[in-house]
Amino acid sequence: MLLKLAWRNIFRNKRRSLITVSSIIFAVLFAVFMRSLQYGAYDNMLKNIVGSYMGYIQVHNKGFWEEKTLDNSFAISDIQEITNQDGITYLSPRIEGFALASFGEVSKPVALLGLDAALEKQYIKLDQKIIEGTYFSAANPGLLIGKGVKEIMKLQVGDTLVFLGQGYQGSIASGVYPIVGIVDLKTPELNKRTVLMNLEQAQSFFALPDMVTTAVVGIDHDDWQDAQQKAISTLDTSSLEVMNWQEMLPELKQLIAVDKAGGMFVLLILYSIIAFSLFGTVLMLTEERSFEYGVLVAIGMDKSKVIQVAILETILMAIAGVIAGLIVAFPFVLYFNINPINLSGQMQEVVERFGFEALIPTSLDPSIALTHAGIIFLIVLIVNIYTIVKIKNLNPITAMRK
Repeated sequence: MLLKLAWRNIFRNKRRSLITVSSIIFAVLFAVFMRSLQYGAYDNMLKNIVGSYMGYIQVHNKGFWEEKTLDNSFAISDIQEITNQDGITYLSPRIEGFALASFGEVSKPVALLGLDAALEKQYIKLDQKIIEGTYFSAANPGLLIGKGVKEIMKLQVGDTLVFLGQGYQGSIASGVYPIVGIVDLKTPELNKRTVLMNLEQAQSFFALPDMVTTAVVGIDHDDWQDAQQKAISTLDTSSLEVMNWQEMLPELKQLIAVDKAGGMFVLLILYSIIAFSLFGTVLMLTEERSFEYGVLVAIGMDKSKVIQVAILETILMAIAGVIAGLIVAFPFVLYFNINPINLSGQMQEVVERFGFEALIPTSLDPSIALTHAGIIFLIVLIVNIYTIVKIKNLNPITAMRK
């Protein structure tokens, strides 16, 4: 009976109901889109820097990450056993070194990274980042250079780079290698300083036969904390260290933490605006219905019943508004996930100065939509406490005089 009355009241005054539902739709749309945009930026950072380049977990000799010296190398066979652990799918051996690259009269210090071409293609999908030329392999030896290196040194596919550096135990490292492809690592800072070569070529160049400086631990899920503990329990940690991305990139971790805190502050402001906006709507509609509530009480309906009807009306409109808001929000979130916002001008310069790609996609994580839809639903219920208090203190004679 009460539900039927509440449903009838909603449709009896379509303008009033439309105002309330529209306010809820806008609130859900704005909150979900803004939070999806923020989390999409985090996901993009982690995907480009962590997931597609350095991995969530790496193994090094102790002290390598601080000094980055080739003398702190180890044999990949020493850690191969950790692939027997559940959740760890592969080990990608790497050599990380530095050299002076020269082309004609142009010279530039670069980070020279030796990779297992087959593993990086299979698991990291490095071949999909080629924007010009071909992928390297044992049958097609040569270099992949970041597109930033190409632009700075005015290079093309087929050009030859001359390298000079320091190899293992102070030896002189030198070599001449052709460029077979240009790669976009999706991070401006990496693109400007990275040159990739086959692992065997890097071992020969740096005089590191059968040795590596780094092993990227591949995991088949997002629980890198569990994989790190399994790796630590398996390896000899007196000489080796297992580091996760937060330990290797504390600046990125801090940046995300600060941005999340700022995002929460913005959300608090947003929710305050939404709450006041909805309260204003509720205030207006409650005053408009004072006469109606007065009549119901005057003809004998108990105030508790009137309050229940008002609560049911609120719940029904809140459910309709939240569902409609999610439906309206989904195309926007999906569109900007497929077509990320491309920052330009000063914003682009600021973002790239921190080493990130100036693209902001939205996140499709359903928990974002459900969480914020739920919060707005609660806000709607809370602001309608005013209506409950108003009805409870209602004087039917005074109300019917208005």
